[in-house]
Amino acid sequence: MTQMNKLRLDYQKVSPFPWLGACLSALVLIILIMLAMYFVKLRHQVDEMQNNIERSALKKVSHPVSAPTSEKGRQEQTLEIKNANEVLHHLGVPWEILFKAVESSSGSHITLLALEPDFDKKQVKISGEANSYNSLMNYITQLQGQEVFDSAYLQNHEIMVEDPDKPVRFTLVANWRDLI
Repeated sequence: MTQMNKLRLDYQKVSPFPWLGACLSALVLIILIMLAMYFVKLRHQVDEMQNNIERSALKKVSHPVSAPTSEKGRQEQTLEIKNANEVLHHLGVPWEILFKAVESSSGSHITLLALEPDFDKKQVKISGEANSYNSLMNYITQLQGQEVFDSAYLQNHEIMVEDPDKPVRFTLVANWRDLI
């Protein structure tokens, strides 16, 4: 009787370590670290600029300017004061609190497209898309539950029937409280 030799079939290729993937991952990690450092640097610059604006505003308040003698000069000064007060008012709104409240309420079923503040009415108009009408109603309910907002109401909505998922595009208005 003849003995048969074993047949060894190996269909898997031995692949070397994926150097290209590892190098790209390392490069992406380095870029992310550099972006984070750049963001922190920009944040410090913004904080410095805001502090400088506040200090200069306090200096202007503590050192009254003499009134201009001409009518045109008075009108220009009144306009400058009005513009400066408006800028200070806009800077006084704690944007971070508003953005966190809007974003934390959204969840995965809501996509925010735009935020438009109205400083005089203390409102923010929020535009976005929801994957369903129920998700939109839940989002409005969550916004109303935030401490930052007095009320939130749906201004308009439209079901996008041409889209197979039929998302709901909406615009809503939220009134923020005086405590901010």
